[in-house]
Amino acid sequence: MKIAIGITGASGTLYAERLLRHLLPLREAGDVETLAVILTKNGCDVAQFERPEFLPWLATQSLAGQIAEYRNDDFFTPVASGSAGFDALVIVPCSMGMAGRIAGGISDDLISRAADVMLKENSPFHPHTLILCPRETPLSLIHLQNLTAVREAGGIILPAMPSFYTHPKTLEEAADTVVLRILSQLGLTPSGYRGWQE
Repeated sequence: MKIAIGITGASGTLYAERLLRHLLPLREAGDVETLAVILTKNGCDVAQFERPEFLPWLATQSLAGQIAEYRNDDFFTPVASGSAGFDALVIVPCSMGMAGRIAGGISDDLISRAADVMLKENSPFHPHTLILCPRETPLSLIHLQNLTAVREAGGIILPAMPSFYTHPKTLEEAADTVVLRILSQLGLTPSGYRGWQE
């Protein structure tokens, strides 16, 4: 499975970090063939502000060959083409600006282009998964209409809303309740996943 993670300038870098930390063992085990990351400029700025340790960690993983990093202005990367065979793109956190561009079919950077690829290449014979994890509240009518348009086009809207029935004790544990839902949507539910009252 080839998976790309898009990180935009919405608050919630922790979700992306936790998702990558859960995907790395699957990458090492061979369940994930390719793991790529694309950061917007605002995504980098927010990551530096919220989780200053994240970007150095990501660079280390990239240098080790575990994660491919693509520049958001570089359209000459595999994820920009349907022929590259990426199976999924998860945009986490997803800003409302990015959601609006995807809903409008505006592919003016690599993340929005990769999202366009996921939607246009999706078929019963080779499913492609696009997951948007918006981290915004409250939602305006424009936000809701854009998210609805993405859903109608075949994308999955998975808001970054932690659940609390597992009694998380840390921010990481709370974020993982969202990350485990993402993994479930990708068909990669890890052992030990706890659903409602399990």
